[in-house]
Amino acid sequence: MTITKPGLLLASTAFWLSFTTHAQEQYYDFGFIGGSVNYGQTVFSDKDEAGISAEPNVFYNGQYGFIDGSLINVSVLPYFGLSGNWRFAQVSDDFDDIPSGIDNRDGNGELGFTVGTVGARLTYLHDVTSEHNGYEVQLHLGRTLDLPFNDITFTPYIEVDYRDKKLSRHLYSISADESRLSGLDEYSSGSSWVYQAGLISIYNLSENWLGLAKLELEHHDSDSPLIQRDLGWSASLGVTYKFTY
Repeated sequence: MTITKPGLLLASTAFWLSFTTHAQEQYYDFGFIGGSVNYGQTVFSDKDEAGISAEPNVFYNGQYGFIDGSLINVSVLPYFGLSGNWRFAQVSDDFDDIPSGIDNRDGNGELGFTVGTVGARLTYLHDVTSEHNGYEVQLHLGRTLDLPFNDITFTPYIEVDYRDKKLSRHLYSISADESRLSGLDEYSSGSSWVYQAGLISIYNLSENWLGLAKLELEHHDSDSPLIQRDLGWSASLGVTYKFTY
């Protein structure tokens, strides 16, 4: 078992909060922390079999902002906040079975801003640790469905990410040395897109403990030979502690 980064396949735990529904009331001033067992494959894995990993889960939504996985947003104005994020390494032998001969791509710290709410948001994030000096723009839309059940919820979501040339080169390009060692074609990446979708379910186990289930899908729109499969996927089950009342 390997320990992977928060928000692998980048969906994490996210909610589209409607201001006129029971779901909004239920998930305002709401937060939990816990962990999950994850089974799946990323688009960078060159193995045929799926792998098992451990995944932390962190979420909070309240008056002063939100935390969604590794993304932290502090509200400055209504529907506008300053955001920080740690982009964990996506192409790395520490977290995945990437092709032999490919160098690890280090993670990086990012700062930016978010317009919207935790579940319907547009986020801009720029590298501030001089790892690649690139940026990403994320459009995230999700919504907790109104159901006649009190103890279980379902939240489908979609997300579209635009990655500029600098970030894409950091993740997808293949140098001459890497090409020689790995057998993959040399490649210089331009800007790229990532498409994500998923379903998150929360079950009330008790007053403070929650069960968490997730199904997540991800597609990278890049011609890089590093992309080993069209669709990355992940299914996970976990238990979290609700620290709000």
